Amino acid sequence: MGNIWPVYRLILQLMPKKGKLQTTGLAHAKEAEKILRKHRCLGGTLCTFDAEGVTGIVSFGEARKGVPAADDTVYRIASVSKLVTAMGLMRLKEQGILSLDTDVGQYYPLPLRHPKAPDTPITCRMLSAHIAAIHDGVDYNQGIAENKDVSLLLQGDSFAAHLPGETWEYSNFGAGLLGAVMEAAAGVDFETLMQREVFEPLGVQGTFYPQKVQGTLADATRILPPQKAPNFNAKKRQAKPLPEAKPDHEKHYNLAHGNLCISAGELARLGRALLQPGFLTAESLAEMRTVIAPFGERAHNLSQGIGTFILQDETICPRMLYGHQGMAYGACHGLFFDVEKQRGLVFLSSGVSEARRGVLSDVNADLIRLYLGDE
Repeated sequence: MGNIWPVYRLILQLMPKKGKLQTTGLAHAKEAEKILRKHRCLGGTLCTFDAEGVTGIVSFGEARKGVPAADDTVYRIASVSKLVTAMGLMRLKEQGILSLDTDVGQYYPLPLRHPKAPDTPITCRMLSAHIAAIHDGVDYNQGIAENKDVSLLLQGDSFAAHLPGETWEYSNFGAGLLGAVMEAAAGVDFETLMQREVFEPLGVQGTFYPQKVQGTLADATRILPPQKAPNFNAKKRQAKPLPEAKPDHEKHYNLAHGNLCISAGELARLGRALLQPGFLTAESLAEMRTVIAPFGERAHNLSQGIGTFILQDETICPRMLYGHQGMAYGACHGLFFDVEKQRGLVFLSSGVSEARRGVLSDVNADLIRLYLGDE
């Protein structure tokens, strides 16, 4: 894929620039607008925060066709959900409801074992750090589209060639299974669990079900090649029946990995909770920020903690940053924060350039430089 991006970027520069900021309640607003236009952002919301609260927020372009993005627009934030899931995981760990290093078989009713390592336990730490040797194969991608039972997916091509604990391989399936393990341990469905342990204590409006979103939920549309219809159609997702609120170990592998719907300002409130002890203990925050595995050849500048990307790249920021990126359906999202400077950045979009060097997208890298790099 790496050889595609130079051509992609060249074609992108030939496309017309669209969109403008709806408000200017943000430092460096003109520079931010240039970045969003450069990366052909269809729409989005950009928010900065520190330990005290939101320090600025602007919206750009359209959330849906004909509907301007607004500061309270809700987005499906894709893999940034994994960082929020990790917050719930650490809350359960602090309460003694589960252990990060215990065989998940103590909580989860289905056997979770690599076929080549039947005696090696798979743990919550492994699932959250993508070292469980669980693979996003053909069976998983078909299964999540068709809502197949997880027991069927585990019989297919869902395990990597390497063994658990050996190396990092990013896995949406593994992260989704973590959510199913969490609800099994807690005895309530994943949505109820996250409301109880994360959103309600912090006074945050967020949900893993588009059907429950109040207000505007953004579409997500790929800008290149151009799409006639959104790849993520918010109205269609919201029209689906809402599942019953109960644990479902066969179906609830499709939430924790990327289904959180939340606005930029509300996500910033979650980011604030990760800046310093309070909501989570200092020990839990330190565990989340500890490198478990490097990304290796996929990205020299990123390592993996518990549900957390650890960014070390002096060309972007001279300090270590933490957070997560999400990319799905043509949209790109990011939550990154600087513990030393006690500040952070949220970017959520309805469609933007997907070009990247390694894993981190070009648009996220440019926005991080602007707001978290040295001023």
